[in-house]
Amino acid sequence: MTTIATSFELPELQRLMVTLLAKELRLDAKAIDVNRPFTQYGLDSIAAVTVVGDLEDALSLELPSTLLWDCPTVNAMAVHLRAMLGNRELALV
Repeated sequence: MTTIATSFELPELQRLMVTLLAKELRLDAKAIDVNRPFTQYGLDSIAAVTVVGDLEDALSLELPSTLLWDCPTVNAMAVHLRAMLGNRELALV
């Protein structure tokens, strides 16, 4: 398994979110618009909790299960996470 270390910049956080959403919703990552609300992709509460759990694992951070409802787009989520994470390093697996 290869680990890529990068900074917690918005583009990296957006890519992480897009990757996790695409995987959970079985969509092509290119089909996900960072400004489109998650609900427009058919995201339900079970899928949202799964994505939050995957985010927690990827970021080594405890997050509220309602995070995707509180930050309803990839872009809003990335901005929120960026503020939470500060200057920590991100390890993507």
